[in-house]
Amino acid sequence: MHSLRWIILWIAPLAITAAAQTPPADQAIHAAYEQRIHSLEDRVASLEQSLSRLLDRPGSTSSPAAAPLPSTSFASQPVADRRRYEPPPELVPEIGKIGAQVGVTLARSLNPFKLAGGTFAGGYIDLPLVDRPNWLHGKLSYEISVGISQSKTTFATTSNVAQVANLVVLDTLNPNGGLNNLAAAITGTGPAPFPVTTSTLTRLRLLEVVPFALKYTNTSLDRFRMRPYGVVGFGTFVTIHSQNPARGLTPTYGVRPDATLPPDILAAVNQIYGGQAPFGGPLVAGQISQSPELEARGLPGGHGNIDFGLHTGFGLEFRVSRSMAIGFDGRYNRIAGTNGNFLTFGSRIGVYF
Repeated sequence: MHSLRWIILWIAPLAITAAAQTPPADQAIHAAYEQRIHSLEDRVASLEQSLSRLLDRPGSTSSPAAAPLPSTSFASQPVADRRRYEPPPELVPEIGKIGAQVGVTLARSLNPFKLAGGTFAGGYIDLPLVDRPNWLHGKLSYEISVGISQSKTTFATTSNVAQVANLVVLDTLNPNGGLNNLAAAITGTGPAPFPVTTSTLTRLRLLEVVPFALKYTNTSLDRFRMRPYGVVGFGTFVTIHSQNPARGLTPTYGVRPDATLPPDILAAVNQIYGGQAPFGGPLVAGQISQSPELEARGLPGGHGNIDFGLHTGFGLEFRVSRSMAIGFDGRYNRIAGTNGNFLTFGSRIGVYF
């Protein structure tokens, strides 16, 4: 088709040139030829248009028909209620949420060993263990928590070391005192130089470390942004306490100022022991203070112990946003030994990631 057209285009100029050089007698014949050439060109153009409509375009390959897009019926899709809270997906790492949580706890503590209540501050992290099956109606996670409780309690303590020290002084000054020396030494009265029973301020610091606890969180109330949960596990408890006789209800500084001793003896004892060890500083186990050398270095005096115990708890959290929750938390700890009940209750703030 293209070659035929090019031939016509090449012949037409030659024919016109030849017609210009022929005599006037032959011009009618050449005009007839030219008319035929124009007619032929019109037919070729009409043929090209017909082929172009049939083949879409000459010389080009027809592209495959695009696959029809699936029709979407927006009317059939339910309209989401924006007022209803939907919790974010969990245990789906692809979208950045695995259902884990870290946070802090600020609470009130009811301390063990019949000591006064105090404050509790701690932190926690819980990690999901398994995906949430339908029968569980919630999630099961592994929780680790650490916290410390502090309190101050004032009560009277009796020092057996002071009783022995009184007896030594009285027997030295009055070897024939007998039962009188013993009674005065034990009760800390009369000529006994050291008080036996003193009002002391006991400071408690209780460190709670829970390395393993299982936490079940119920998700049936997610539409209300609330999640109740329960925790059970075991913990390690480090108890450190000290007594300071100089800060009790009746401050004493190691020597009785009303002891019925000769003035020179009382002055000598007061110069040696007044306001310093063994009874003038913070007491260890309510008995005796540490040595003057340790006191001069500023080392804290006290008595400590490590115990194991049961850790349980419950709480309710409210989901403020997709990544933050606040709530109430209560924990019960049972420390090994007498009067080992330890309770904390207060608020907690958690962040999901």
